[in-house]
Amino acid sequence: MRRLRQESGFTITELLVAMPVLLVMLAGLTTAFVQLNRSNDRTQEQTVLQSEARAALATLETDIRQAFVGDGSNPIVTATATSVTLETPDRYPTVVTGSIVNSFHLRKITYSVTAKTLQTQSMTSTNTFPTAPPWTWPGSMGAWKRMAGQITNTDIFSYYTDQGVQASPPTALSFPISDTTGITAVGVKLTITTGGPNPQSFTTQETIALRSNA
Repeated sequence: MRRLRQESGFTITELLVAMPVLLVMLAGLTTAFVQLNRSNDRTQEQTVLQSEARAALATLETDIRQAFVGDGSNPIVTATATSVTLETPDRYPTVVTGSIVNSFHLRKITYSVTAKTLQTQSMTSTNTFPTAPPWTWPGSMGAWKRMAGQITNTDIFSYYTDQGVQASPPTALSFPISDTTGITAVGVKLTITTGGPNPQSFTTQETIALRSNA
């Protein structure tokens, strides 16, 4: 006698019951995957913005701390809450007749925050120290260069006299500042905010003393 072949499978009723469950599970997995991607994107954005802000602050700190004119005058040219212009030596020794001497060109540098972006422009003197000062300039600043983005605070720069720096907490000069001769330190504050529906903010700041120009 021929044995009948057994054929088993899902009935239509079982399929109708299982399909909605599978769809719910698939929707949950898709949502979790999308949220994971968004979280990774936010983390990556935050890491990039933090790196930019810290690198920008390090550059600002170096230029402000080394600011020097050469004739005893203050190296801060203009000072506002969102922009500062200062004069500081370049970082390359001047070579004269094949030997390195204690000489430098002077750079005039502007740091400014516009539309949430910290940018800088500069120009370099055509003469060198100690023959200068007085310093001679090529006539115009160079192109703006981006340093950091997503800056959401407007109190970027603050300025202090000796008395303000020594006070606790220090008292910044009030704006507008028309006379920069008494400035002995510059505060830099960068508050960075990520984009998206759940923005994250962090702040990096430093108060930087100018070296003596005496």
